[in-house]
Amino acid sequence: MRFSLFVIVCSFLVAGCSYQQADKVAPLENSFKEGEKFRVTLPEDHTTGYMWQINHNYDESILDYYGSVFRGNEKGVDFNFTALKKGKTTLNFTLIKYRDTSEVRQVIIDIK
Repeated sequence: MRFSLFVIVCSFLVAGCSYQQADKVAPLENSFKEGEKFRVTLPEDHTTGYMWQINHNYDESILDYYGSVFRGNEKGVDFNFTALKKGKTTLNFTLIKYRDTSEVRQVIIDIK
């Protein structure tokens, strides 16, 4: 009985800490509520030498950036954020290899 209660409590804690996915690229918008955690996942294969970088020109009063996590060549890289307050900002990502830019992606975030 105690073990199943422990499993249920842990499940709620993990669900409460889970990140929403921001998967729409501009001009589409991703909407989140204040306090919600979310991530932008981009495909990244380290065998090519190209890596995604975030440009820090978004409104930092609206979003708190928690860093990125590479999850493997098949899963890519996650950029993790928390919505701080209502507002709208754009996240800009660049796929680079040394100084060569291969791709640019914009993700619009609207905090309600």
